[in-house]
Amino acid sequence: MARIPLVTREQVAEKEKPAYDAFMQSRAGRPNVGPYSLLAHMPEVAQRLEALRLYLRDEASLSPKLQELVMLSVAREMGCAFIWYAHAAPAKQAGVRADVVDSIRERRSPANLDPDEQAVVDFTRELLRDRKVSRASFEAATARFGQRGTMTLTNLIACYAVLAYNMNTYELDAPAHPTEKALTP
Repeated sequence: MARIPLVTREQVAEKEKPAYDAFMQSRAGRPNVGPYSLLAHMPEVAQRLEALRLYLRDEASLSPKLQELVMLSVAREMGCAFIWYAHAAPAKQAGVRADVVDSIRERRSPANLDPDEQAVVDFTRELLRDRKVSRASFEAATARFGQRGTMTLTNLIACYAVLAYNMNTYELDAPAHPTEKALTP
């Protein structure tokens, strides 16, 4: 159970009620699970973070497969079970091999990644572990994805890290997934 309960409209500051209403409408009602069940306590933040997330997800400089690989890598590095829950199956559907998903979950280096996949995994791990990326990883990402793709990669990692920080801080549990193994600490 999360450390804070779901927020209701009545609990939101008067000046934030329009943002709360707009956010709830955009989500087709109050989110009862996931990071936005927490972020709804700050509806302006929820709206802005969701706008960023959607913008980055629509960015063509990184394929959906690579985006999902980023999310799995963020989930593992941040120890965020909910992001893992939400993205393990979609990653496979987007073309990430099952053995790669398993390796990331089990904290092993995935084998036989194509150069794009390797660049994404290395970049994500370095940024989250070291708070910076090496020249080699930066140059590999830029060579593969260009300047825009590298910027997209950096910001996608940051966006999902913000979500993970919130879920980890407020101890948001992930539901059991019907087909995927859970992320363990």
